[in-house]
Amino acid sequence: MKHTTWKWTFIRRFLLILILVSVSEGLLNLMYDRAVYPWLEQALHIRFFMTNWESEQTIGLLVQGTLYLAVQGLCKQLPDPAGIGLQSAAEKLAGSRLSEYMEEQTRHMTDREAQLYLLGTGALTLFVIFTLLLPYVIAAFAFGRMVELQVRQLEEQDRKQREEYDRRRNLLLSDMAHDLKTPMTAVAGYSRALVEESDLPGELQQQYSETIYRKSMQMSDLLHLLFEYVKLDSEGYQLKQTREDLWELLREVIAGLYMDFEEKGMEILPEIPEEELWMQLDKPQFQRVIANLLNNAIRHNPAGTHVWVTGEWDEDEAVIRICDDGAEIPEETARYIFDPFVLGDESRRSKGGSGLGLSIARKIVHMHGGSLELEQKKTAEYQKAFVIRLTTAET
Repeated sequence: MKHTTWKWTFIRRFLLILILVSVSEGLLNLMYDRAVYPWLEQALHIRFFMTNWESEQTIGLLVQGTLYLAVQGLCKQLPDPAGIGLQSAAEKLAGSRLSEYMEEQTRHMTDREAQLYLLGTGALTLFVIFTLLLPYVIAAFAFGRMVELQVRQLEEQDRKQREEYDRRRNLLLSDMAHDLKTPMTAVAGYSRALVEESDLPGELQQQYSETIYRKSMQMSDLLHLLFEYVKLDSEGYQLKQTREDLWELLREVIAGLYMDFEEKGMEILPEIPEEELWMQLDKPQFQRVIANLLNNAIRHNPAGTHVWVTGEWDEDEAVIRICDDGAEIPEETARYIFDPFVLGDESRRSKGGSGLGLSIARKIVHMHGGSLELEQKKTAEYQKAFVIRLTTAET
């Protein structure tokens, strides 16, 4: 998208420059036709060969006239055979109309007068060519300067993005190491106790073993999430999309988590259209998105919370909302809710979150050509809603 934006920026600037060049050339033509040529004829008694020649002069005609004048001046300095042959070639190049016009202007002049006339007309022709080319030269310089500035700006943005990417990667690795350190310390401590204290009661041994298993699974889940995050962020990764009924996919995920809501003492209220809505989706990955949002609702809300899953089709856009009337997300956290490890350490320890799930969910939705955003206090019915918008539906 970024490069497409730059492309259209260049095209618009280029078209604007072409318009300005055309206007400048037209104004110069008007100035010569209405002011310069009449003044030359009245004040200096010089009829420039472009006068009354064309309604709008062209660079090609001026070049022909310049070459003809240059050859005419050269012919005066050459012996007759060579001069006559060269003059004949110049007349063919300039065309009969232009050569006849110039001959008519110099027919009654002496050689000296004709030479001065041709030199003056040649100098004036060069000046006209220069002024007519000047807008193009200025436009080329301006466009080149603009491209240079735009490229520098693009390079600066890329540099800042790389720095931000490196900063976030280092932060992610730091937080990852911190999140792994706590369960690893627990596993090491309980393992050491089991190895060194052989007289531990059986009940305590069982407790230690369960703790080791739970902490090991916590580390495994965290590493699995990190692997998914890196995989989705890696260059060349592509979704395996198939034609799926979006509304049926939502119902399948809700059915699979229904007992989890029951155990937490929460109520899930699906409001999904009965008709089919077929879209190109990576079914396992998109199911991961919905399951992650619903699991977050279970994990971060108290018992008695109501959770709504709504779906609607608005012209060319499918909108999914996962709403609840539970706890509001603090504004400082909500601002960076989709960044990896955005949750504070205390939150991760107390609620078991890693801060990676929402980052993964947003990546998956973006790869489907959609968006995932957080809305809070939009209506009186719910406190917050995670809103998915997809615009790639098939009809």
